[in-house]
Amino acid sequence: MGSFKDLAKLRGLAEAGLVVKSATEQAQARRDDELRKRRELEEAAAQRVLAEAPRYPWARAGTLAEARALLVEHEMALSIAGRGDVEAVIDLEALVGPPQLADGDIALDELILPREGSALYIRGDLTVARRVVQRFRAGTLVVLGSLRAHHVVTTGQILVLGDLEVTGTLYGSSTNYATTVVGAARVGTLISVKQHLFSLLGATAIGALVDPDGEAPNFEIYARSAPRSPRVLDPAIGDAHDEAAIATALMTRDDLLAPA
Repeated sequence: MGSFKDLAKLRGLAEAGLVVKSATEQAQARRDDELRKRRELEEAAAQRVLAEAPRYPWARAGTLAEARALLVEHEMALSIAGRGDVEAVIDLEALVGPPQLADGDIALDELILPREGSALYIRGDLTVARRVVQRFRAGTLVVLGSLRAHHVVTTGQILVLGDLEVTGTLYGSSTNYATTVVGAARVGTLISVKQHLFSLLGATAIGALVDPDGEAPNFEIYARSAPRSPRVLDPAIGDAHDEAAIATALMTRDDLLAPA
């Protein structure tokens, strides 16, 4: 019997439309088919989520494939950005969720990402005059441009590939998710409860650092140039871990901290 290469060249097999594959090729074909079937099931599930999720009138329903392609397009920049001293966890697949996509720059008075909502991808800059509030179990927010807001309250996952500017308070409360900024970050007051991970990978300019629970990730690095505030969160607001109370307070006040 001839070799596998000899069998693959047999004229009769080729003329009959039969393709001889090696064991390795057959195994790869099976894996590709399994991945295709899994992706089809995931897409169908994502569309069901989008059908029930609150809609942003300036965004469109997208597919997981679109969201994945957007992130893969920037994979090199993310891998390079994650090599510095600042702790960062960048998992592209974890960022992919049933998406609504805005295909350009967005300017809003306020942005509320609702509980059990879809992921939101902004293919441009996001500018919010007042608050960005990412509710508990809200979808991921991905901004491919820069994000500018007065206040940001997050209990989920945010990725900004451009710059971040928060003139007031940037508050994070999550043990499982991170706020990651690839570009430069300018923040008035940075507050981490439950040791929320703020991965500010570019140049930083921070007015004050507050971590009520202590040992917030990366705060020792930021403290090299930004002061740790001696002030605590104002008890009149309520529990420092209650993101809803924090978000409500930022409707009427700029400073969450108790008077010095």
